[in-house]
Amino acid sequence: MEFRHLRYFLTVAQELHFTRAAEKLNIGQPPLSQQIQSLEAELGVKLFNRTRRHVALTEAGEHLVIQAKEILRISGNLPAELRDIEQGKRGELRIGFTTTGLFVDELSQPLKTYRRHYPDVRITLSEMYSRQQFDALLQQEIDIGYVRLTPGTRQDGLDIRILRRDRLCVVLPADHPEAAADTLPIAAMHNASFIFYPETSGAAVPELVRRLCHQAGFTPTVVQEAAEVLTHIGLVAAGVGISVLPKPVDSLRPGGVVFIPLAEDDAELCMALVTRSEERNMRILNYLNLVALTSQDPKGEPD
Repeated sequence: MEFRHLRYFLTVAQELHFTRAAEKLNIGQPPLSQQIQSLEAELGVKLFNRTRRHVALTEAGEHLVIQAKEILRISGNLPAELRDIEQGKRGELRIGFTTTGLFVDELSQPLKTYRRHYPDVRITLSEMYSRQQFDALLQQEIDIGYVRLTPGTRQDGLDIRILRRDRLCVVLPADHPEAAADTLPIAAMHNASFIFYPETSGAAVPELVRRLCHQAGFTPTVVQEAAEVLTHIGLVAAGVGISVLPKPVDSLRPGGVVFIPLAEDDAELCMALVTRSEERNMRILNYLNLVALTSQDPKGEPD
């Protein structure tokens, strides 16, 4: 079946007269009749009831009118849609992120700008721990990852672009004896009860905290695991223990707790944008270009 056969059919269906339809199509009436007969033979159904004075659509013909219009509409839009896909203007962009990434402009601003520049791209956001994002990128399950990692982290097959560095803070109950301190060394927490992300989560924070504690000569006592930032804060406020979180979380201004920056020079985590190496997908490359532009513009908005 060719598109022209459908156009011929729709013209006859509109005119319900083969001679007028042939004139409208600028072809002879006998060739038009042959084309319709050929279409009926190909489909195995009768599309028109014909008499010498009357032409009417069959039930199958009425159904084909609906379908043919949709097919021609789609085919008419298809070249432009395919070009848009090739240029990264359509399709789906899958982005992974850590919860703490939501509190910084390095994630929110490019997302906002990308939506404005590419409104026909469907963005799918998935909240994941950093190690989960590495695995998801390598398995082609997401396209871009916003992760937390320690400086110098490398991963075969992935490109890591550092966006910012954030100091870790110990999160204490507001009535804790050290709550008024400007900074605290991790050693000051050697007797504390810690709230950690789950051991198997792949979160970057507990790995770094364990290392800092080891450097200070002690092993942290973990009394509770919690998967969510707000759960950490709530448990600290309830006196269950202390937590360690990146500084941007303090922007929540939660009640009942205080954020005290850790004093160690290496008590910081990077926020990074991660993609597969040698990425060629234009949706992803367009996003990376916007990230570069927003990072250069103090207002965060490319022209």
